[in-house]
Formats: sequence, structure tokens, C-alpha cells
Amino acid sequence: MVKGRSGDVNINTNAISTPARVLIYSTAAVLLTIGMKAISSILMPIFFSIFSYLIFAPLVRWLMRKRVPGKISVVLVILVFIFVFVGTTLLFANSLLQLSGRIPNYENQLTSILNSISIYLPEAGVSVESVLRDIAAFAFNVSGDIISGALNAGSTIALIVITTTFLLLDSAGAPVKIQKEGENQPVHISQYTELSRTVINYMLLRTETNLLGGIGTAILLLAGGIDFAVLWGLLFFLFGYIPYLGFYLAAIPPMLLGLFEYGLIGAVGVLVGITIINALVENVIFPSLAGKGLKLSPTLVFLSLFYWSFVLGAAGALIAVPLTIVVKIILESSEETRMIAKLMESSGTRDLDEKSTEENISE
Repeated sequence: MVKGRSGDVNINTNAISTPARVLIYSTAAVLLTIGMKAISSILMPIFFSIFSYLIFAPLVRWLMRKRVPGKISVVLVILVFIFVFVGTTLLFANSLLQLSGRIPNYENQLTSILNSISIYLPEAGVSVESVLRDIAAFAFNVSGDIISGALNAGSTIALIVITTTFLLLDSAGAPVKIQKEGENQPVHISQYTELSRTVINYMLLRTETNLLGGIGTAILLLAGGIDFAVLWGLLFFLFGYIPYLGFYLAAIPPMLLGLFEYGLIGAVGVLVGITIINALVENVIFPSLAGKGLKLSPTLVFLSLFYWSFVLGAAGALIAVPLTIVVKIILESSEETRMIAKLMESSGTRDLDEKSTEENISE
């Protein structure tokens, strides 16, 4: 309501039509996408810092519950973080350097294998050898882009460590701040605190299950005598953050090495072994820990891989799911955009929520 000389005038702020709102939201999304892509080199290390904090912050709180002073807890966790972060980066870099030295030998082996099987394949006007080589090259290039993107983000170690340090210091004092606020804490702050647990739980559960899958894969490949087994275990751990596509991208390199080492039987054996491990991790361990799931539509999760890869580069696929969860949390915080957040949920989740709501009403 706006007061003027001629009296009170009522202005309906909800008078904007639905098509106009869709146009406004779409324009804002496009502008935000362009802006994030323009500063992706800055956003990537910041996002890696935030998600590193989400993984290591529970360790700080665990140490504090064990009566370890807050600052000492933070220092210990930061040392663990630096050891894991730098150690993994150096291991990746060293293994990739050794692998690059053997690539010409692997290419010769692949060419001889393709030449030996090409005589048994029917002529179709297309070179089967070139098609298979293109598929292998595509998988290696995509995997290399993702790894190099993660390593490039990791190359700004100072920024990541400093940012994560400040976030961990804040997390050490957060419980005290929350206790001081008590019940006077604003409703919207409580809402954000509650919803942010979804992101933290996802990062922790995903990291734990990826670690189990990576260790299982490394042990399997070591037992099979596959070269660079630890590297492929790390690759499975890293690519486990990429839903749907991560498993296939991570499976191709050790399959090819199994083919070089033992022939077709070796490649099939590697595929069967890592498929069993992946099935146990994705279909048994992760669902049992995650409960009802992330409430995200599978189609949305799949499309988010391409969107965040476009915005942040190939390494953006590693954090596509948690970033999409954050977007959903932001949309849920407003009445005007809450319907969009509902559309981002899987249909099974919505049906379950509606059924529980009906049961509560009947009771």
C-alpha cells in the first residue's frame, strides 16, 4: 500500500503473470550462468574449499566432543586435510607421468589387437579399428580433462588451504554461537541450518562409499596384476562423485590394461569385478546409509552434469550433485520458487511425501 495526496492506493505485488515470471527467472538464470562461467577459474577453488570443509568439519566436531580444545582440533584436522590433499595430488601427478611414458607402448598394443580382430568383423563401410580407437580416445580425453581440471583447482593449494582453514575455525565456534542464540534464532536461519545438513550428509556419505569402492577396486586390480592399480582405485574414488557416467569413464582404462595383459578374458574379468564392486557400493551400501535418498530427479541429476561441466569446466562434473542440492535448497527458501524446487524432486519422493501427508491428515 502506497500513500498519496489523493488517498491510499493498493498495489498488487503479485500481479505479474506466470509467463512474465518464467521469462524473468529464465533471464536471471542465463545471466547467472554467464557470470559464473566468466569467473569459473575463481569459483572452482572456492567450491573445492567449501566441499573440503563439509567433508572435514565433522571431524573437528568429533574431536571437540572428545574434549580436545577447539583450536587444537582445527589444527589437527587441517594437518590431516593438507596431508590427504597434497598426498593425493602428488600421487595422481606421479602416476600420470609414469602412465604417459607408457602410452606409446599401449597404443601399439591396441593397434595390434584391433588389427587381429578386424579380419573377423564384417565389412560395413566403416573402419571398426578407427571407431574403437575413437571411443577409447574419447574416454581417455574426458577422464584426462576431469583429472586435469581437479588438479588445476588443486594447484591453488594456498587459497584452498586458507579458505578451508577459516571455514573450519568458524565451524569450531558455531556450536557456541548457536547455543547463545537458543530459541531466539530467526526461523529462516534455522531453516538454512537444517537444509544444509542435506549437503553435508551427501558429501560425507558419498566420500565414505567412494572410499570403499576405490579401495575395493585397487585391491581387485592389484590381485589381478593390472598396472597402476592404485591410480585406478583413486580414479574410481574421484569419479564416484559423477553419477551415471563416472563408473563407465573410470572403468575403461583398467579394462584396456586388462586387455593388454591377459587378452579379452582379462578385459571381461576386470569389467565383471569392478561392476560387482560398483553394484555393491551404489545399490547396497550408499542407499542403506542415505535412507530415502537426495530427493532429486534422476533426469535433473544427469542434466546437471552437463550444465556444471559447461559452467565450471570438466571438473565441475565432480561437484555437480552437491551444487544442484544447494540450488534446490535456495529455491525452497522462497514461497515464489518453492514450486520449482518441488519439480526438481523425483516423482517417487513426491508420491511418498503426499502419501505420508495424507496419512497424517487421516490420523
